[in-house]
Amino acid sequence: MIYYLKNKYLSLAVNSDGGGMTSINYRGEERQWQGGEFWKGQDVVIFPIVGHAGEYEVGGVAYTPKAHGVARYSEFALVDTTLDKLTLSLTSNAVTRQTYPFDFEFEITYALKKNSVTVTYNVRSKGGEIPFYVGGHPAMITPGGEAVIEFENEENPVLYPLEGGSVQLENIRRFVANKQFFKQYKTFQLGNLSGGNVYALTSDGYRYTYKSDCPLFAFWSNEEGGDYLCVEPWWGINDFPGSPKELKDKPFINFADEKGKTFSYTLTVEKI
Repeated sequence: MIYYLKNKYLSLAVNSDGGGMTSINYRGEERQWQGGEFWKGQDVVIFPIVGHAGEYEVGGVAYTPKAHGVARYSEFALVDTTLDKLTLSLTSNAVTRQTYPFDFEFEITYALKKNSVTVTYNVRSKGGEIPFYVGGHPAMITPGGEAVIEFENEENPVLYPLEGGSVQLENIRRFVANKQFFKQYKTFQLGNLSGGNVYALTSDGYRYTYKSDCPLFAFWSNEEGGDYLCVEPWWGINDFPGSPKELKDKPFINFADEKGKTFSYTLTVEKI
């Protein structure tokens, strides 16, 4: 089912199938990628695995997850809704336990405030401490699949290539994310950011602002085509060769108990 939120600036549509956003309309103009040849998706709710992970283990028992985990393939239940806020919930079940053997409750809250949408994830264990990754994957319209990425602060980030390892970068204030860029970097994972805003500036005069305390931002678009760019707040990292097999030992892993743990990011859309 599709649920809608609306204020004078934004109209937001969220699909209970997978829990992700399907439309972000700013003053009558659609700004979220609507799917197509170069990516059928629009947004992915990432939980409890980031990326195309290989087999992992829990207590020595092997599990083979689907890309980005279980949330994107699950039906969420509506918990609460108002004109500008809604909460969806996913509870562990026989299907989720096939690839993630923990009992959990996972809630997503979407809230509009002026021209911003805040996405909040809450992970709560239903028995003991559980390890997990979580994050977002919104695809926003960028003509030509290109945007200028700017940072509010001068950054000295750590680049985490998909093949593993890390590279220290220095004095980064901006870069151009386009198809040629992604032919080289595939998924561009940056950590150790200051927490300042991340901006994506489009050739048709829009600015998308991302604000989060996440440990990693990933940047991705299909290198072959598609008028979109994904700027992704991650509390986790793509699996890489040599990554620990045991889930609890993986880098950037999070833990939650019965009290729960909350993560959030804010995406602001504006014409400049």
